[in-house]
Amino acid sequence: MNRLTSYGFIFVLIFLAILEGNSGDHVSLMKGLAFSILIAYGAFFLTWLTIDAVLPVIVLGTTIYGFGGLILTIAVIVFFITGSLFTRLNEDHTTTQSVAGHEIRRDGVQVWANGFWIAFFCILWFLSEIDIMLGAAFGVVAVATADTWATEVGIRKPGHTIDLKTRKTVPPGTDGGVSFKGTFFSFLGALLIGFFASQGVAGSTLWILFSVTLGGFLGCLIDSYIGAVYQRNPKSLPEDSLWLKLDNDKQNSLVNWLSTGSGGIITLLLLLII
Repeated sequence: MNRLTSYGFIFVLIFLAILEGNSGDHVSLMKGLAFSILIAYGAFFLTWLTIDAVLPVIVLGTTIYGFGGLILTIAVIVFFITGSLFTRLNEDHTTTQSVAGHEIRRDGVQVWANGFWIAFFCILWFLSEIDIMLGAAFGVVAVATADTWATEVGIRKPGHTIDLKTRKTVPPGTDGGVSFKGTFFSFLGALLIGFFASQGVAGSTLWILFSVTLGGFLGCLIDSYIGAVYQRNPKSLPEDSLWLKLDNDKQNSLVNWLSTGSGGIITLLLLLII
C-alpha cells in the first residue's frame, strides 16, 4: 500500500505537470523535489525515517512544495522536526510496546497516514485555485501536529489520564486516553499550524487561524475517540472485520488517516462560513 500510494501520486504529479502546469509550476516542482530528497535522506541518516519512508517523503514533499507553496511546506517541516525531536527526547522513557505508535523511526505507512490528505488538498487547490482547499491542507497538518504533541509531550509526567469514551481512569499511553497536559499541548500544536495558515491562506486572518486551530484540535480528539471505541474494545466488532485483521501499527496508521482527513474536512467547512 505504501508503494502503491507513492506511485499513484508520482503519476498524478507527472500528469498535472504536463497537462496543467506552467513553467513556474515546473520550477516549483523541481525545487520541491531537490529539497525533499535532502530532507528525506537527511532524516534517514538521523534515524528519523526507515528506508521505505524515503520515497513517500520525497513524493509528499514535492507535492506540497510544488502545489501548496513555501509556507505550507514550512508548516509540514515544523511538524516533522518537532515530532521527531519529541520522540527522540522520549526514547529513554518509552518503548514501542508501552505506547502505541511510538516507534523512533517513521515508516512509509506512517508518512502517508499523516500526509495523504495534505497532498490531496494541495492537488485540489492547484486544480481549483479555491483558497479554502489550501486551508484544509493546513488543517490536516494541524491534526497531525496536535496529535503528535499530545502523545509525545504527554508521555512525560502526564498526570491523570481518562478514557475519552468511558471517562474512567486509564494508564498513560492507553489508546483513547487523554490528559490535561496532552490536551493542552495538542491545542498548542494546532494553534502553531493555525498561525502558519493565517500567513499562507488568503482571507480573514483571524478566521483562518481559528478554523485551522479548531479543525486540528477536533481532529486530534477524533483520533482519541476512535482509539477509545475500536482499539481498546475490538470485541464489539464482527469477528470477520477487516479492523481485527490489522496489527496495532496498521490500526494506528488507519486511525491517523481517518482523523487527519476529518480535521481537514472540518477546517474546510469552517472556512466556508466566511
